[in-house]
Amino acid sequence: MKRSRKTTKNGERGAVAVEFALVAPILLALVMGIVEFSNYYNMQISVSQAAREGARTMAIKNDQALAKAAAISGAPGIAGAGFSVSAANPTPFAFSTASCTAGATMKVTITYQGTALTGLFGSSFKVKGEGAMQCGG
Repeated sequence: MKRSRKTTKNGERGAVAVEFALVAPILLALVMGIVEFSNYYNMQISVSQAAREGARTMAIKNDQALAKAAAISGAPGIAGAGFSVSAANPTPFAFSTASCTAGATMKVTITYQGTALTGLFGSSFKVKGEGAMQCGG
């Protein structure tokens, strides 16, 4: 009788190991997907904030260089290098007009080339943020 109990315990241990081996990759992929989505969502919020800050500065100061600098410094949690001009990101900043006239709406569109944390869905991604502000107000 002792032998049958021992066999049953060893058999159950083997079954648990097999079940874990089948479920572990799915759980790890799910956790990695959550991490990657969180990274992307954080980038989206930061780039949208940068676009709003750029539009605000352009509407008040009417200077594109100052607006770009304000957008880069106003993007919490992301590196300013992603805002640079490159083959993957040829126009990081786009202004609706060259200058701001009183009463008009200034729109700023920013594209950001971000890097993935896990590489599960690719090594990089592009995020776009838009901000608008009434000029002179």
